[in-house]
Amino acid sequence: MNNPLLEKIGLTPGEIKVYFALLGLGDTTTGPIITKAQVASSKVYDILTKLIQKGLVSESIKSGTKHFQAASPDKIMDFIRQKEKEIQNEKNQFEKLLPQLKARQKFQEQKQEAKIYADIEGVKTYFADTLEQLKKGDEYLALTFADKALENKSIIATFQKFHQKRAQKGIFAKIIANENDKSAKDMDYSNTKLYEFRTTDQIIPTGIAIFKDSVATLNWGKTPRVFVIICKENAEQYKKFFYSTWSKSKTKPTSKTE
Repeated sequence: MNNPLLEKIGLTPGEIKVYFALLGLGDTTTGPIITKAQVASSKVYDILTKLIQKGLVSESIKSGTKHFQAASPDKIMDFIRQKEKEIQNEKNQFEKLLPQLKARQKFQEQKQEAKIYADIEGVKTYFADTLEQLKKGDEYLALTFADKALENKSIIATFQKFHQKRAQKGIFAKIIANENDKSAKDMDYSNTKLYEFRTTDQIIPTGIAIFKDSVATLNWGKTPRVFVIICKENAEQYKKFFYSTWSKSKTKPTSKTE
């Protein structure tokens, strides 16, 4: 008999020993089973109970004493078929669960992070970090900054330096501003390469930059701050909004691209 095979279908070594012993003993009490199967007397009843539950052993009482008898080996095939049904049921249930698990894994795999840059030096660090992440052929999309940003010469100089280095790296910039914003008139980068500027009469948020999987919000309060959220789904939604607005915007002849 192939004991390892019976173990694979779900029988324990003790159950196999007891079942084999009963095949040779026929109808019998626990004493002969313990001797022939070489199992501990303290465990024999537990083993027999499990075999009964699996339909491989029957129990009867004769003259007040419990007797046990092995079922036909054909019952093992019935046991296997039952296991197959259980496995198929588990498979069906798992197939329903699988999409949820994959979605959870995909969500966890995607990088999600939040960063805050504070003060003028923090803003400079934000632009430096952005340049490190972007490579030739990438895009930097922006909804222009509130007029208050233009009051700070250090911030304007930071913008200019960023766009110069961006162009040198071969990174494309697309900028949209509301046509009534002061920034739309004063922020002229006509000498900057790979730069496109458009205006719109649509009310749009200001101080938003989108690149890679990141969306940055630049706040020009008493202490300038940049809040960056790194999340692919979030960035994709902002890109859709940007390009929807871009397609309806007016081209301002201040770009010089290569």
